Amino acid sequence: MTTERKVQCLIYLDVKVSENRLLLIEAKGTSDFDQPGVPKLVLTNEIGTKSNRGILELDFVNQPVEQAKKEKLTFEIKVVIDMGKLPVGLKGIKVNTEENADIVLIE
Repeated sequence: MTTERKVQCLIYLDVKVSENRLLLIEAKGTSDFDQPGVPKLVLTNEIGTKSNRGILELDFVNQPVEQAKKEKLTFEIKVVIDMGKLPVGLKGIKVNTEENADIVLIE
């Protein structure tokens, strides 16, 4: 069985908050040589632990579903989170990959 690993490079990140306090996180990343799989955003720390200055940090990972590796894979994910389940004072979202990261501040 293959384990999760970070997507290689983040190429797009957007965060929007709806009127009914739902948070939409959209991310897109690439890997030069990887196994096709299911993209996921995984918390780097448990919710409820002290956040890093109001930034919720996530790793962008791939959970492979095939054995064969392929060149230049693109992974896309959209996640909706109820803001009521996130720490009070949340200021932004940070998404990490192997090579880079990006932060989007919440208005």
